[in-house]
Amino acid sequence: MLFVWWFLLHHASICALADLTPSEIFPHPINLSKSDWKCPSDRPATITTVGTFCGIREVVHWPDGMASKVDIYYGIRYGQPPVGRLRFRKPVPPPAEPDKVFSANELQATCPQPRDTLFQECPAARMWQPNTLMSEDCLFLNIWVPSHTPSEMNSNEEKLAVMLWIYGGSFYTGTSTLSVYDGRFLAARQNVIVASLNYRVGPFGFLFTDQAEVPGNMGLWDQRLAMKWVKDHIGSFGGDPERITLFGESAGAVSVSAHLLSPWSHAFFTNAVMQSGSILGNWAVSNAVRALEQTNKFSKILGCTGNAVNTIDCLRKKSVKEILDAHDAMFNDASYFSVPFPPVLDQHFLPYENGLRLRQMRFMKTTGSVMFGINKNEGSYFLLYAFVNNSDWRGEHTQLPIRSRAEYLTCLRRVLELQDDIRPELTDPLIRYIDFEYETYDYIPTLASWTRRLEVISSDRSFKCPTITMANTATNQYVLSGPRIGSKLPVYFYEFQHRTASVQWPEWAGTMHGYEIEYVFGIPFSPQFQATFYRFTDEERRLSDMMMTYWANFARTGDPNILPLDKDVLNLNSPAGEAEERVDSVLEPKHITDYLEQVRLPGSLAKCEFSNWPQYLNETASYLIFGEEAGKLSVGSAPRRRQCLFWQRWYPALLLQISLLIITTKNIGLGEEIARITLAGREPEFKTKN
Repeated sequence: MLFVWWFLLHHASICALADLTPSEIFPHPINLSKSDWKCPSDRPATITTVGTFCGIREVVHWPDGMASKVDIYYGIRYGQPPVGRLRFRKPVPPPAEPDKVFSANELQATCPQPRDTLFQECPAARMWQPNTLMSEDCLFLNIWVPSHTPSEMNSNEEKLAVMLWIYGGSFYTGTSTLSVYDGRFLAARQNVIVASLNYRVGPFGFLFTDQAEVPGNMGLWDQRLAMKWVKDHIGSFGGDPERITLFGESAGAVSVSAHLLSPWSHAFFTNAVMQSGSILGNWAVSNAVRALEQTNKFSKILGCTGNAVNTIDCLRKKSVKEILDAHDAMFNDASYFSVPFPPVLDQHFLPYENGLRLRQMRFMKTTGSVMFGINKNEGSYFLLYAFVNNSDWRGEHTQLPIRSRAEYLTCLRRVLELQDDIRPELTDPLIRYIDFEYETYDYIPTLASWTRRLEVISSDRSFKCPTITMANTATNQYVLSGPRIGSKLPVYFYEFQHRTASVQWPEWAGTMHGYEIEYVFGIPFSPQFQATFYRFTDEERRLSDMMMTYWANFARTGDPNILPLDKDVLNLNSPAGEAEERVDSVLEPKHITDYLEQVRLPGSLAKCEFSNWPQYLNETASYLIFGEEAGKLSVGSAPRRRQCLFWQRWYPALLLQISLLIITTKNIGLGEEIARITLAGREPEFKTKN
């Protein structure tokens, strides 16, 4: 995901990684090469300039009996093990070994991170749990390639578009090995190459100092090195290095947006998809001053003090367990959503002095196309982890355990991250103003209405509005090179509203953060996922077909509306008599032009009704809505306009006024009552002595 298991470190019972045994953390680098070993003839082998990779061939079965073959390459090393002197450094590529054969048939290690023990009776929570052993030696990527028989291939065959996935997890959890990120269905169904990468998280990936030894943003540099590997070598797998699309969700979407804004990454991808997140989020990035404060706090917890050189050397000698224990101590028990080590504005990878400069997006990549999207109830996942315990998660609960308006306002203070403010008499009016801003007055307040309002506020502040704001800014960017030079950068936007029917979370949680991913990857077609976690309906499989098609169209052309040519659809071993079921073969790209155009995709049980997906323009802000009913599409405009203007402009201004009032009252000795009344919008009344 995700996704952020931000709360999982707030209680000792959740931080299970601190109790890992040595067998659960690989102590030594992993050797995947085979001396004098040849890839068996029944396994796919791809020869590159850095070695030969021996994968596995799997068959994907579709609902109507058709089948596809996919060549899978798990655990391709793109970086040397970041251990010893390489811990906290930028990643280093491994040496080229063109004469060696590397086994690529097993998922490799997850980067060190906490294990979540909260809500583990819920399969929809367990699905995000790391499913491989943990090791610092974790810089691997995975590739899924549609398998073509010799009769289907020719020397002039067009290279396939590439989709490179970056997972989320609040920059301290996540792994590319999760079942929900299985790329075989998307690759086989859409005839694209899918790849995913691991990157370091937590202090291993985002500790920051003012020394080149620990530059910060190591996790982003990991991603960049993996992107470079894909750019350099994907052609050997049949991929087109000029058609690489990054896509990611939550912290993965923040990462994608960071690469969009970093000149260091622009050469390695074409298009970008950001699902439920952007680097403009309040949790997504830190300035250098705060990042250094976090590093100093972290170092003191570990007993690493002294000059910078000695401190770094001390940190490198600490065990994984010690580092994760110290990371655990960085979390505030009262915090709603805490990310101790996010990316940092280092004026290097992210060449921006402050948040204002970042929001101007001066160095944004202006070639290719970009897509942004949000889910209907982004905040509910985090409300669950902040305010619900293991006994209250089940679906029969209709609201959060909030019993009074006072409790609601206390929860709202946490959602706004004002719980530690030393001047609550100044922030109370601000909290009440935000509550007023979101009051609709079209219903009688109930316990459930407080839950709903908390969800809407948290969704807007942390996910929806940062994503929308970045999309709005992107619409004003001009293409500076290529055939579209001088035109506006193509921008697309969506909202995902469907809640999977069998998902076990409470009904009030709605369409949660991260639960569109399964549809983008084609997981409704996965028997393994459904047997382990939860099932999908035929209507949900059609929804997945639609979303895979839109995303793959975007990867192929930069436009989600262009349906593929027959040769570029999928490699299905279907009987010749079913050829007419394929998307029509045409000489020119086929566009979705009707409001709802019915298309039968190979292997589908029924036709999918596609809608034209309009560009998100500055004038109209039109976007596609994947409705609550699976497969129902509509077009909206100007998502959350008023609310996002509030969070973008007025909320920062109000916080600034509070800061000025605190300084003023402290300096000139005026009573706190004056500041409180001023914030409440009333003039203070001064009483004079007779």
